Amino acid sequence: MIDRRDFLAFGVAAASAPIAAAGAFAQTAPQAAGSVASLRGEVRAQRRSEVRMLQSGQQVFVGERLQTSVESRLHAALGPATNLYMGENTGVMIDRHIVRRGGVIHLSTGGIVFDRKSPDPKPPVVIRSPYASIAVRGTTVFAGPSLGVFGVFVEDGLAIVKTTHGDVTLRAGEGTNIATPGGAPSRAIKWGAGRIAGAMRSVK
Repeated sequence: MIDRRDFLAFGVAAASAPIAAAGAFAQTAPQAAGSVASLRGEVRAQRRSEVRMLQSGQQVFVGERLQTSVESRLHAALGPATNLYMGENTGVMIDRHIVRRGGVIHLSTGGIVFDRKSPDPKPPVVIRSPYASIAVRGTTVFAGPSLGVFGVFVEDGLAIVKTTHGDVTLRAGEGTNIATPGGAPSRAIKWGAGRIAGAMRSVK
């Protein structure tokens, strides 16, 4: 179970070092975050001024911005127990990644599915986006556009969704809606099968 104190402490630390903190990585050799398990269409990775087109089997690195194009998909394996799926027109940067101790993933645009079964890191992995911070542990979670809003859905496990206007805890089968960046998340509600399928289909 996610301890709210863990989440708040980690969230404050992450907030004090936003996406711009990637500059710290520019002075050191890149740290591998994982590798491309599969992709469809065009996916590029950018670190500083260097841009490369990704292919299956290539490594992805901490501090590198991953960007999918129209009708593109990316499945990245981040260690032995973590999978990251990106839908089309999605931008992600892995700001911090320690296989067994959590990390920070920045979602700037689009939608993702984050899947981590074990081991549970402490502090939790935090997905930060313009809409909310999402603390996840031992869970499969969708975050991205859904029915005209930013939706977060937990397939299994548990997540805490927090904005400057409130927070909500999601358990298996529950989701929340956030209408505007930083807006209050709706109460936890059960998502129907159609909405779940649409969300997952938009990413995988």
